[in-house]
Amino acid sequence: MKKNLLFIMILLLTFKTEAQTSVLKATDSILETGNYQTALAELEKINEPSSEILEKIASIYQKVGNNSKAIEYYDKAFVIKPTDKIKEQLGKSYQSIGNPDKTIELYNEVLQTNPNNLLLKYNLAKLYMSEKKVKKAIELFNELSNKDSLNPNYPYQLGIAYEKLGKSGFANSANSFLKAYKIDSLHLKSIYNLAKFYRKLKFKDSATLFIDKGLKINPKSINFNQLKANDAFLNKEFDSALVYLKKLEDLNFKTMFTYKMYGLTYLNMKNYKKAEEYFKVAQGEDYKDASVAYNLGLVEKGMKNYKKASYYFAMSIYYQKPKLDKNYYQLGLMQLEQKEMKIALKSFEDGYKNNWKNHQLLFQLAMTSDDYYKDKKIALQHFEKYIDSFSDRDKKSTLYAKQRIKEIKKKLFMDGEKID
Repeated sequence: MKKNLLFIMILLLTFKTEAQTSVLKATDSILETGNYQTALAELEKINEPSSEILEKIASIYQKVGNNSKAIEYYDKAFVIKPTDKIKEQLGKSYQSIGNPDKTIELYNEVLQTNPNNLLLKYNLAKLYMSEKKVKKAIELFNELSNKDSLNPNYPYQLGIAYEKLGKSGFANSANSFLKAYKIDSLHLKSIYNLAKFYRKLKFKDSATLFIDKGLKINPKSINFNQLKANDAFLNKEFDSALVYLKKLEDLNFKTMFTYKMYGLTYLNMKNYKKAEEYFKVAQGEDYKDASVAYNLGLVEKGMKNYKKASYYFAMSIYYQKPKLDKNYYQLGLMQLEQKEMKIALKSFEDGYKNNWKNHQLLFQLAMTSDDYYKDKKIALQHFEKYIDSFSDRDKKSTLYAKQRIKEIKKKLFMDGEKID
C-alpha cells in the first residue's frame, strides 16, 4: 500500500513537472510574438508554480518595466530554489527602481560565491561609478584588467574612473587609455580620450596624431571632426578649419560650437561679413553669451562700424558680470537682523545695481530707505520706481508701496515741501 502511494505521488509530481514544462514552452512561443500580457495570464493560472515558473513571470515583468512585480516573483522563486542567477536579476530590478545600495549588496553576495563572474563584476564597477564610489570602481576595473588582459574596455573604463579623481588621477587615466589603445588600435573611445589628453597638455603633434587616427577609422565622427576643426583653427590653418566645419554641418551638427568656430575662423580671415553672419546665428541661440557679443564687437570694429562695436562691447561686459543680486539680498536681510541698517542699505543698493530686474531688492531698498532716512523723498523715488516697473509681481508689496506713496506725498504736502 505504501509503495503504491509513493508511486502515485511520484507520478503526480512528474505529471505536474511535465505540465509546467509544457506551459513554459508554450509561453516561450507566445513571448516570441511580443504578447507579454497573454504569456503572463497563462503562467499566473498555474497552481503551486515551480521556481522556474516564478522566475519566468518575474523576467517578463522585468522586461515590461514593472520591476516591483519582478522583485515580488523573484523573491518567491528564491524561497523555493535559492540561486545566484535569481540574486543577479533581483539586483537589476532593485537598480531599476532606484535602490542601488540593495543592488550592490546582492551583487557582492553573488561575487563571494562566484568571484569569476566577470560580467557581474563589470556591472558592479559601473554601478560604483554612477554612485560616485570611484575608488571601489577603480579596484574592480584593475582586477578585471588583470584577469582579462585582452579586453580593451576594462582599461578604458579604468581611465574614465581615474578621470573622475581630477588632477590626482590625470596621469593614470592617460596610461589606462594608452593601454586600451595598445590592446586594440581601433578602440575609438580611447583614441578620442588620448587626443583630448594631449591637447590639454598642449602636445600638438601627439594630439593631431590621435585626431587623424580617429578620423581615419570613422570619418563621420562628430567628436573627431570637432577636434580637427579646433585643431586646425589653433594651428592657424583656417581653410582646413572651414573644411571640417562644413563636414560637421553636413552631418547635421549645427550647434553653438560650429557657429562660434565659423565666426572666429572668418574673423581671423578678415571676412567680416561671413563672421557677422555666423555670430548673429550664435547670438540667436544664446543672446546672453558674452563671448559672442565681444566677437561681434570685433567684427563691427573691423568694418569700422564703431557705434555698433561699442554697443556689442558694452553688451559683452554686461553679460559677463556675475549675478550677485540674490547674494546681496540675503546679506542685506541678515544685516537688518543685526540692526546694521546703513550697511544693509549699501548691500541692497549694490544688489540692485547688479541686477535691476530683481523686484525684491528694489522693494527692500525702498522699505529700508523709508526706515533709515529722514528725507522721505528718497524712499518715495524707490516706491514709485517699484510701481512703475514691478506692480504686477507681488500684490502685497504693490499695495504697500501704493499706500506709502500716498502717505509720503500727503506728509510732504502738509510740510509744504515741493514734490517733483
